[in-house]
Amino acid sequence: MLVSCLTKAGFTEEWLKQNWVSFVSDGASIMLGKHSGVSTKLKMRFPNLLTWHCMNHRLELAVSDAVDKVTAINHFRVFVEKLHNIYSKSNKNQRELLESAAEVGSQVLKIGRILDVRWVASSFRTVRAVWTSFTALARHFEKASNDDQRTCTERQTYRGLCDRLKSPEFLCDLGLMYDTLHELSIVSEELQAQTMTLLRADLLVKRAIRVLTSFKTQPGEKLSAALEAKDHGTFKDVHLKSNPKMKSINTEEFLQRLIDSLQKRLPFEEDILKDLSILDTSRWPSEPSIRYGEAEICRLCARFNVCPDQAIKGMRDLIESPQTESQNLKPLKNCMQTFPVSTAECERGFSLMNTILTNKRSLLLVSHVSNLMMINLNGPPISLFNPEKYVNSWARHHRTANDPQSRQCKSVNITKNSKSVWNVL
Repeated sequence: MLVSCLTKAGFTEEWLKQNWVSFVSDGASIMLGKHSGVSTKLKMRFPNLLTWHCMNHRLELAVSDAVDKVTAINHFRVFVEKLHNIYSKSNKNQRELLESAAEVGSQVLKIGRILDVRWVASSFRTVRAVWTSFTALARHFEKASNDDQRTCTERQTYRGLCDRLKSPEFLCDLGLMYDTLHELSIVSEELQAQTMTLLRADLLVKRAIRVLTSFKTQPGEKLSAALEAKDHGTFKDVHLKSNPKMKSINTEEFLQRLIDSLQKRLPFEEDILKDLSILDTSRWPSEPSIRYGEAEICRLCARFNVCPDQAIKGMRDLIESPQTESQNLKPLKNCMQTFPVSTAECERGFSLMNTILTNKRSLLLVSHVSNLMMINLNGPPISLFNPEKYVNSWARHHRTANDPQSRQCKSVNITKNSKSVWNVL
């Protein structure tokens, strides 16, 4: 199906064999299966194709592995899910929380889900919301537990939530998850950048592992604040009370599990990556020989159909003048930059498709959905759009608009690449 779509778009199989560099997908077995996966079948037809498992999906799987192995996290996750259900399904509870925040001068952020199918950045936003809204949550739970208009069961539920929220054990768990997910969310968001390369991704992952390792001996900012509040018995003017029934997360065990999962799920051991690292001058020895990296350069040239003599000449120029950019190495560097590190762009496309293809618009054809997505993702902003020819076409066909209402459109960042696409269109 994929090859047929490329063929219809004008890419012949012979051209693909010479120019198709890489294929990236999520970790579904239908994509990366060893026997009948899409990547396996593609490599049978295109032997030089580099198949890659999305880095963001690998990161999520690594976090999921660590969470599954540390059972104490389940209690933390269940409690945060309870908070999400309380405020996402009741406008009354949302209003009361805002009133409680106004009384204590606190801020309220939206509490979402945590450690589910969403990416790490989403889980971090939820933990940050609980940390930021801590005082308002405590105030709301206290008022709800003493509200005579609620049933006895509801009051008892809010009393239990209040006791758990005010426990130093939960506060320390919240600080630990805040620091950890904050670090991982930074990596996750950077991996989604269009300019991200495999070598840069390797650097970011290894750096994140070193930061998490340091958390074992030197707690992060929020965990340090939680430990200090535990000693003082007060956090954000909320008195803490220990709950002996609560099982706190073992900090060192959780961090070690997470580090092990990252090292297992995010390896950079493939030969192609070792060869590409030759182009990174920061990984060179202090005094490389004039023929340093020639074997790796030759393998890369054979894989990407690049002239080896030109690339070796560029490599020697780079060894003699590391501060200057060699034009002879540009074809190889362009190939390296075409490797997609993650499927973030595809995921954004799926999200946009779900927004366009709602239950009330289920009769849209695939071609129409594709056109709407193309306009939304690559179309010019309203300020640069000339509707004259479209209005004339509309008028010639005697069409009428049923909805005369208009809405303000969001601003669009104008870049040089975007203008080039608009000129083509």
